[in-house]
Amino acid sequence: MLLNCAARYNVATKQAKAWKEALYAADAGGDIAFAEVRKLVSNPAAAFSGWTSGVPAPGPSGNGPYTLGQANSLSTSVTVDRLQPTPNPNGVFCYRIRATGTAKLLGLPRTGLDSALTASGTHFAANSATRGNGDTLLRKIDFNYDHFKATYGDGDGNNLALQTMSNPQITRRIELIATPQTLNFTGSLEVSGAFSGPGSAGRIDSWDSKRGAYTFVANNPASPYYADSRNGDVSVGSSSFSEGGPIYGNVTTNGGNVTHSGTSISGTIDNNVPFTIPPLVRPDTSTFSTGSGSTLNLPSGTTPGAPAQYVYSSLSGGLTINGRTLGGLGLVPVETYVTIVVGSAGSKTGDIGPITIGAGVNAKIYFTGSMNVKASDLANNNVDGAVGVFNADGTPSIDYSRAGHLQFYGISPTDGSMQSIAIAPPGNLYASIYAPSGDISLTGNPDWYGAVVAHSFVGNGNTGFHYDKEITGFGIPIDYQVASYIEDIR
Repeated sequence: MLLNCAARYNVATKQAKAWKEALYAADAGGDIAFAEVRKLVSNPAAAFSGWTSGVPAPGPSGNGPYTLGQANSLSTSVTVDRLQPTPNPNGVFCYRIRATGTAKLLGLPRTGLDSALTASGTHFAANSATRGNGDTLLRKIDFNYDHFKATYGDGDGNNLALQTMSNPQITRRIELIATPQTLNFTGSLEVSGAFSGPGSAGRIDSWDSKRGAYTFVANNPASPYYADSRNGDVSVGSSSFSEGGPIYGNVTTNGGNVTHSGTSISGTIDNNVPFTIPPLVRPDTSTFSTGSGSTLNLPSGTTPGAPAQYVYSSLSGGLTINGRTLGGLGLVPVETYVTIVVGSAGSKTGDIGPITIGAGVNAKIYFTGSMNVKASDLANNNVDGAVGVFNADGTPSIDYSRAGHLQFYGISPTDGSMQSIAIAPPGNLYASIYAPSGDISLTGNPDWYGAVVAHSFVGNGNTGFHYDKEITGFGIPIDYQVASYIEDIR
């Protein structure tokens, strides 16, 4: 009796230890996969290298088993698949990570002290319906067969199989959801360095293009649009702040001495808000087509998650981008999507010249060089409110922002230098610019409608800036985070 109790006590102790170690192994697999997901932002070309299939298609991608622990007694396998639908208007995806951790149980296949000896069948049965009670079931101990594979298949009831075990084992499964961390256009102007603006005869305010075209109502509380007019927030990551005209919004600096006395700032002021803007890396263009010529006619079938993709050495001579039409509705424009990268890796010669986009065109243009143009050279033929534009399925478009249809992304120079972005008269500009290394100047009398993230900003004369609140959801991923962690206890 004593020998039997001692044997079962030793078995129960080893099983409890293996139960914990199986979760360690599953967590290790989750960490491996999460590191690959993060590479989709930091090093896309290297992401999921060596895995069974590329992410996102055909998916899910998998790798393993990885072995670890003393005498390789632990192992983990992992899969990653891209979740649908696209949760972000710029085609940024979430990913599901499923990791399995397994701990071997060496020695004879024995039940522990807490296992019922008879309960609707033996403990060595093929599936959970006929397995015993106690720790054997609680800890998912497989003595002869993989109970999960026999009962649940791949987890969704498919590919059920009676799979024998070479050794008794304990397996635990976890699922993680990785969501992108994005740097969004959360205010009208965000700069990490110096700020001076708007022009002395201009102003900074906001509106919501869902309601239609911009009108100035920030001084009219009776207007139904007044609530959207005072979100022209300015965020400065340094102490260098200078105001020209009125700012209808909040102002933050990092160590500045801005006060309401002597300024015309409608919102709150906080001089103790430090922040940094990380560099923007060049996207992986290994699957992009090479663009040429001054006109680009986009193909059909593009989506935010699957845009047409082109790489150009330079666009200093300009580019006209034409979208698609929907013949069944009288040749009306449809939402079409394109991503363009200008300049090679490490270069600073991917300059931007005049750009014209047709109605319905959603263009994201990355560039390694400078952008010194007239406001009228950046012709955005969309309209606020998406009036007259449809989706490919014939439904009216809800991509309301005219400025959101034309997005520029300044790729940070690898040598730490700054990019020159100069907007001169005549004309007005409907566009958004995200350029962490960009020194932006707005001169003369242009009005800029959109949003800006940059290193510095200077606006003089009659220049004004009007933030479109519809752009808030737009941005680019800078990293991924684990938003959900659960264990599959079946």
